[in-house]
Amino acid sequence: MVIEPVAEAQLEQIRPLLLDLLQAEQVAAGETPAARSDLDSWLPRTRASFEGENHIFAARDGDRVLGFCWCVLFDPGTGLEGEVAELYVRPEARGDGLASRLVERAVELFADRRVTFACVWTRAGNEPALRAYRGAGFAPTDQLILTWYP
Repeated sequence: MVIEPVAEAQLEQIRPLLLDLLQAEQVAAGETPAARSDLDSWLPRTRASFEGENHIFAARDGDRVLGFCWCVLFDPGTGLEGEVAELYVRPEARGDGLASRLVERAVELFADRRVTFACVWTRAGNEPALRAYRGAGFAPTDQLILTWYP
């Protein structure tokens, strides 16, 4: 057995495995997996490189920014992905649903851009943020995050 990089001209060789992975992730999330042909038509062609975009939405009261939602879009070669990278509302502006409105705007962006996967990271005890995220359709997943530091 040899482990080697895949050349860009050979990227289509991993497509069947990507489809297997997508179906397995749907099952793991408790969803009925989409038909393989539907996933194949939905999955873009894999590329060797990608770029990303930042989208920042600000909630303003006149010239004063009361809060913001920073979103990142990128396509690693398997479809456009999104992340709510940052969400913040000034303490004096909290409690009126501003965070929820900002996250809803992020989800509109994800839908408009046909994002295939979106995520957000937050602390388990951050109840106001969790309410905003859940209200916009985000749901907890059963995943373990591992980190590597050099």
